[in-house]
Amino acid sequence: MKRQASLAVFTFLVLSFVALAVPAFAHHGFQFEYDGSKYVYITGVLTKVEWENPHIYFNVDSKMSPQNPTVADPNGKVTSWRFEGSSATLVQRSGTSRTELVESIGKTVTVRACPGRDALPTGAAEVVTLPGNREVMVARKRYFGDGPAPKDSDN
Repeated sequence: MKRQASLAVFTFLVLSFVALAVPAFAHHGFQFEYDGSKYVYITGVLTKVEWENPHIYFNVDSKMSPQNPTVADPNGKVTSWRFEGSSATLVQRSGTSRTELVESIGKTVTVRACPGRDALPTGAAEVVTLPGNREVMVARKRYFGDGPAPKDSDN
């Protein structure tokens, strides 16, 4: 009986520590995942939209090189880029609706984003240019480089 009580207390303590650690991993620091001193402009086909909190996410299939997003992949390989926006509530407050993005699935879009630091095809998106050159905001300005935002990335 004493052994069962000890095991129950031990299990409770372990689960408590795990539960406390989960919120620490639930959110991330922008500067650790993305390079806010650069912009990339990725043009491709919007393939997926996840409109949820804590952030919206969407994918764009592009022939832009993940290693150098300013040029097309030399082999013409299509890469699925994963972009993160702000929370669904903040995106809606900026005037962008879920419908605008969802209705653009399968169409060509251009995304302005700060690139991921891990050399994977990821980015923290700010603006998406939809068909018809309509720009929609998906996050507040994240670029913090010197001077005005560059027209093109200088990777």
